[in-house]
Amino acid sequence: MVRKAFLRFLTMIENMNLTSKLAIMGGILSIPFLALSVFLLVMLGGLGESYDSIVQNVTRANVYNIHFKEDMDSVMYQMIARSLGKNEVGSVVSMTNPGTMIDQAEASFTMLEKSSSSPEAAQAAARLCKLLTTLRRHVDEIDGSVKQTGSYEDNMERLETDIRIITQLIQERITEYISFETQSMGEIREKTMSERAKVVRMAVLLFILVIAVAAVFLILITRSITRPVRRLCDAAEEIGQGHFDTRINIAANNELSIVGDSFNRMAQQVTALIGDIREEQIYNRNMEQKLLQAQINPHFLYNTLDNILWLSEAGRKEDVQALVMSLSQFFRTTLSGGRDIITLREEISHVEAYLQIQKFRYRDILSYEIHVPEDLLEVPVIKMTLQPLVENALYHGIKNKRGMGLLKITAYRQEPFVCIEVSDNGIGMKEKDLEAVQALASGSREIEADNTGFGIANAAQRLRLNFGEQYVIRIDSTYTEGTTVTVYNPGKQDQKKVD
Repeated sequence: MVRKAFLRFLTMIENMNLTSKLAIMGGILSIPFLALSVFLLVMLGGLGESYDSIVQNVTRANVYNIHFKEDMDSVMYQMIARSLGKNEVGSVVSMTNPGTMIDQAEASFTMLEKSSSSPEAAQAAARLCKLLTTLRRHVDEIDGSVKQTGSYEDNMERLETDIRIITQLIQERITEYISFETQSMGEIREKTMSERAKVVRMAVLLFILVIAVAAVFLILITRSITRPVRRLCDAAEEIGQGHFDTRINIAANNELSIVGDSFNRMAQQVTALIGDIREEQIYNRNMEQKLLQAQINPHFLYNTLDNILWLSEAGRKEDVQALVMSLSQFFRTTLSGGRDIITLREEISHVEAYLQIQKFRYRDILSYEIHVPEDLLEVPVIKMTLQPLVENALYHGIKNKRGMGLLKITAYRQEPFVCIEVSDNGIGMKEKDLEAVQALASGSREIEADNTGFGIANAAQRLRLNFGEQYVIRIDSTYTEGTTVTVYNPGKQDQKKVD
């Protein structure tokens, strides 16, 4: 029976929403502190008020203990010595009227008698009031006789035998009152210590009881929250590792079950989206590759047509005919049956056709050499990778330097790459220009409006799209000495051809 009740209790906790669970946890944690705070306020509040009252009483009585006797003796002496009435001392000697002093003292000690913390202190305050009444009578007697002839000696005697003796008694009674009140202060302090020990004992018992009960509730509530969250985290980690078939089942009927169902739907959608994205990426890479390829052909065609126009204007019809035939052969190789990846042999043949075309115009400044080992001629390369680089070497290197220029194409293996170098002994580049071209090749800089660096940027981008980010183009150049462009191309085993 108890087990069934406990299981029902666990099910009820599991099905609570998170707000209710957190509210219960907050209540469990706050109840013992609230109860202890109320207990302390009730128990110690009264003791604090009593303590403050005693301090106020002692402070007020201490004022008279310090000054009353001295002030009263002084003003009475001035009255007798100067034959002044008590109402005249204020204007003549700037001292307080003794009657006023007694009135103020009576009012204070009457109040102290009512607020005293012990019967002994109250009795001392009552005796003080009686002494003040006696003092008032003697002050009035002296006040009535100070101006009578022959009363000076009598008044001085009264001062010594009555006034000063009574003020001495008053000071003693004040000291006695302060002593009684101080004793009460000690008693309250001892009571406070005793109550504090009682509070500590009760607080310990209360905490033990509440913590024992709260621990059970907190463990159950915390587990009902953290266990599903942990399962969600584990499932999310599985998804992050690529296991998109991971699903989670949370039996509770609360927010976490909603999150679990949403997670499962999300995982299902992610699986579908990843498939769509893969197909879209393949399509986009193919389209981008074809777009970049299409950008090169018109770029070269414009330059070749300029050459044909120049030869035609010069009347060199045979050269025009040969150039058109070479151009036809060039574009036949460019088409390559629609293939994007060709062999290095085909690419070299393509570049040679291009160089033959350019020799018609630059025969006086252009010579070239091609050194490619036989075992590398079947290595796959991206179609029209070398032609833009050769074009750059001609137009920006050799053409800008006087004298015959030499363009060399060299291939060699440097694991895991097959490196193809296009070098020239042209004008080279200054450091600032070299940095700009290197930025274009790395893709960190856009092509300028005047298409400066277009060929290298285009070839580098196509290389990355087809084979991956590790396959790059490196540019080295020294001003007035020449430039070398190295293509880091994969071998057959590394090819990632995109169909």
